[in-house]
Amino acid sequence: MSDSAIDHLSSDEAWDVVRKSQVGRIATLHGNAPEIHPVTYVVHDEEIYFRTGKTSRLLVDTEDRLVAFEVSWQMMQHISSTVIRGAVVVVTDVEKVADLDGMPYLDFAPKQEYVWMKITPNEVRGRRLHVIDNTPWRDK
Repeated sequence: MSDSAIDHLSSDEAWDVVRKSQVGRIATLHGNAPEIHPVTYVVHDEEIYFRTGKTSRLLVDTEDRLVAFEVSWQMMQHISSTVIRGAVVVVTDVEKVADLDGMPYLDFAPKQEYVWMKITPNEVRGRRLHVIDNTPWRDK
């Protein structure tokens, strides 16, 4: 265990957090207000891919914009979180869409018309928090 309650993750460790999960959160602006959108996603070549409806607010709020994408993972007494900042574009290449459609993807709206979107990272950072139970009323 670290001497600190919070450790900085290496780039490889931060990507490991992202690869372990299938659900993340995208932070955007909707007008002048912040929004958080939970999404399911896949990782390919250190880029994040997610699907959204062709007429969704998520598409409008993210297309050709910078976003923050966050994934967290808990293992026993450690909580790891990775934040990726990057630009979002709609994936239009037919072969790439076919490849993405063939990847394992946790889909909550399989009958909805969708588009694949890609986040190309320009910053990746991660933290690991060490949970310390110091409540005095618990038996150790």
